[in-house]
Amino acid sequence: MVLENEMTEINTEGHHLVGFEWPVVGSKGNEYTVVMLDRGFECNCPAYVKCKHIKGVEKGLIGDW
Repeated sequence: MVLENEMTEINTEGHHLVGFEWPVVGSKGNEYTVVMLDRGFECNCPAYVKCKHIKGVEKGLIGDW
């Protein structure tokens, strides 16, 4: 499980999407979930650093496709 709050481009504390879950399909077809928490984003993939799933959700939220 990855929790990322220090390198995020979005201030998640008190954000209106806290608790929202995004279903994400990984590059090998595995399904993961990214959730926004007050303390940052969490992903249930096996990565131990800020994963591409969190980065993808962030990019979508800030409109940087």
